[in-house]
Amino acid sequence: MALSLSNAPATEPVTLAEAKTHLRIDHTAEDGYIEDFVIPAARRYAETLTHRAFIAQTWILRLNGFGVDPIFLPRPPLVSITSIAYTDISGDSQTWSASATGYVLEKPAGEYAMNASVRPAYSMSYPTTRNDVDSVVLTYVAGYGSAGVVPVGVKQGVLMLVDDLYSNRGSRTDKPSVPAAIAAQALLSPFVAYRYDLRFD
Repeated sequence: MALSLSNAPATEPVTLAEAKTHLRIDHTAEDGYIEDFVIPAARRYAETLTHRAFIAQTWILRLNGFGVDPIFLPRPPLVSITSIAYTDISGDSQTWSASATGYVLEKPAGEYAMNASVRPAYSMSYPTTRNDVDSVVLTYVAGYGSAGVVPVGVKQGVLMLVDDLYSNRGSRTDKPSVPAAIAAQALLSPFVAYRYDLRFD
């Protein structure tokens, strides 16, 4: 059972220009540092904190069989399922498709959408798999889409984290509670999508 990132997001939820405006920077001396290190680090922390994907990205979820319960997909919101592959009892690779005899997808929508889930269609059962490790492989795209549709609360939270990382470039023992970080967590807290049963997220 494992979750891995297959295709990283092509862009960040906030631009260099937006970050510099927030930081009140009018020079270009640190553009590379901000764009290549500070913004990506802030976004990754925010995604980890909220258990979400912001910009569209591809994930692979590997399971040791289908089980009996609905399969919840980490890192909401879900954009689409690319494929659900499994190893049948003969050891052959098969694809489980969303058809009349396949699966049903529950796909919450909106800024605060929780985890999408997959389950067999009415009166149907999960395919029988071989008793192998990673016998089921789900590939899917998650995220809000482009930067233009990322919720403003998320973007502002990322900007506050950018402020914190830029202003405090080392560990501080004299001031452990940084206002920017606290504000960022407050902004991001409504977007937290944590499920205790998704232990790999």
